[in-house]
Amino acid sequence: MYRFIRALLLLSLLGFSLAPATSFAVPSFARQTGMDCAACHTSFPELTPFGREFKLNGYTLGERQLLPLAAMMQFSMTHLATNRDNTGAKLMMRENDPQFDVLSIFAAGKLNDHAGMFVQWTYSNNSEQRLDGSIRHHSQLDNTDLRVVGTHDLFGKNLVFGLNLNNNPTVQDVWNTTPAWGYPYNGPNLPHPGTAFSSIIDGGLSQQVAGLGGYFWYDRHFYGELSFYGNADGPFRILSEGQQWHMQRATQPITLIEGRNNPYWRFAWNRDWGAHSLMLGTYGLQIDKYADQVNGTGPTDRFTDTAVDAQYQYLSDPHIFTVQTTYIHEKQDYKASYDATCTAGPCNQHDHLNTFKTKASYLYDRKYGASLAYFSTTGSTDAGVFTTGNNLVFKPDNQGYIAQLDYNPWTFARVSLQYTKYTKWDGSRQIDNLGLKPGDRDTLFLSTWFAF
Repeated sequence: MYRFIRALLLLSLLGFSLAPATSFAVPSFARQTGMDCAACHTSFPELTPFGREFKLNGYTLGERQLLPLAAMMQFSMTHLATNRDNTGAKLMMRENDPQFDVLSIFAAGKLNDHAGMFVQWTYSNNSEQRLDGSIRHHSQLDNTDLRVVGTHDLFGKNLVFGLNLNNNPTVQDVWNTTPAWGYPYNGPNLPHPGTAFSSIIDGGLSQQVAGLGGYFWYDRHFYGELSFYGNADGPFRILSEGQQWHMQRATQPITLIEGRNNPYWRFAWNRDWGAHSLMLGTYGLQIDKYADQVNGTGPTDRFTDTAVDAQYQYLSDPHIFTVQTTYIHEKQDYKASYDATCTAGPCNQHDHLNTFKTKASYLYDRKYGASLAYFSTTGSTDAGVFTTGNNLVFKPDNQGYIAQLDYNPWTFARVSLQYTKYTKWDGSRQIDNLGLKPGDRDTLFLSTWFAF
């Protein structure tokens, strides 16, 4: 722990020594609009009402830049409550060691008056752990969002409508309640103990798919979207560039049924008044996934995620307060892979998984922040689906809290101290086969983040 605390100063000095001297010319959107990052973000990536308008209007506000490039870097250190199991094996390598985590390069900005882009390429210095315990690095195309937009006067109110192409369901969303941009906004980059089960919409298809659809934004009150997802292959292969498939095939595995037949929907009601902003919404995704993902043939299983979410923001000077919550219910229909003997597939033909997350945060003078979050996953009992080889209860249940303190010397730089407390882990509050209880995975994470 002493090494962990000592590294706080080291990481802070390293990050700030590399940061630019002014925030007026940092990420490419700020250069394009001529505005400070604070116009669009409370604390990156959380959007303000203006930031949501900017994104929904296709990133087209302002003057097109010749080189719309930006970058983001993170340094960190991670401490576990317990870093060895009952065999003496380490749960995480490089614990308490300062790390250079990631470098992201963005091509983000206006293409013309009706089109814009957000393209992220990420180099991860700590991508995965090899069998010999060493850590390998990797780079790949990250979140990508391309838009074509138009506007129209409808019944005396402004209507924005557009087409969107992206590679991660919910990355196109403008509220920080959906999975792609939801809390926590950062976390340990080193391979470390993490909960094993989540809904398919919550990162299960990230950078593996291509989604194409349309949306509307009417009178700054009503948002609606319908998109269709399919494998990022053929002409969309670039959207999964660099993805590590860990499969027997030389190319990507066929995850979804062929064609763009997997719908994503989103509807939200929004109201801004004075310093206040409120959103109530729903979103969801239905996919058909091959049981034989290696060969991409045969029958499919169906996953249907249906969610409700809400966000409240209060933005003033010097106080900013935000509350966000989301609940996802996933129905899992194993019509293709169901195995009544429970030896080579799901024990149940139908399972479910529920995810609930809520977060409240406060930011003073855009410099000093604190957040508290609660998360919970519950679901069916199924030894053929919800097993890690170490858990004694075959359920996806996990539960815990995240507390975080932030210091933002500038809008493009942040030092964070994050603590994650687990009260339930992989179905149980008890000791598992590794001799570990949920609290043994509690994680303290220190990071320095900045963009330029």
